[in-house]
This record gives sequence, C-alpha cells and structure tokens, in this order.
Amino acid sequence: MAVDWFNYFVVLVVVGLMLLGLYVIVRGLSRGRLLSSTGKRLVTVVESTPVAQNTAVHVAKVGSRYLLIGGGAGHLTALGEIPAEEVEQWLIEQRALFAQQTRPFAALLAALRGKPR
Repeated sequence: MAVDWFNYFVVLVVVGLMLLGLYVIVRGLSRGRLLSSTGKRLVTVVESTPVAQNTAVHVAKVGSRYLLIGGGAGHLTALGEIPAEEVEQWLIEQRALFAQQTRPFAALLAALRGKPR
C-alpha cells in the first residue's frame, strides 16, 4: 500500500516538473519572439504591464516613435511619448539578457544533437 502512494507521488512530481518546464519554454519563446520582431513591423507593442483588472499600460512603437498607451474596458488612451533612446537602451539590455539566458539551453540542445557549439 505504501508503494502505491510513493508511485503516485513520483508521477505527480514528474508531471509538475513537465508543466513547469513547458511554462518556462513558452515564456522564453514568446519573449524572444517579441524582442526579435520589434524592429520589423510598423506598429509593435514593446511592453505591457497590467495595472488593474481589465486595465493595462502599453509601450507601442509606431514608426520611429514610442508611445505610452493606457487601455482597458474597450478603449485606448494615449498617455504620452517616451524618448526613443530610453526604450532602445532597454531593448538592448533585454536582448542581451535573453541571449544570456538561452545560451545554456542552446548548448544543451547542441550537445544532445552531437554538434559542438
């Protein structure tokens, strides 16, 4: 009887670790996609932060300008403009951080495939 509970616990831990791994991978991929596509489109949402339920503040790149936009409950409001230097410096830092975080994962995949990195 004790063995059955131990097996259930092991299976539960394995499933939990798999879900955690998928969550980390999805977050990483979505972040990388956002950072890589910022310069290729005319209008791009660079960053979003929820402020309250159904309300968020967004930084959007429109052409070469960065706008701060408030949105919620079916409407958007332009709050102001952010200097491009500030946002682009932040993007450079985020890209560097993303590259640093994905390096070990990329090296692991290369090792599994048998290709030296």
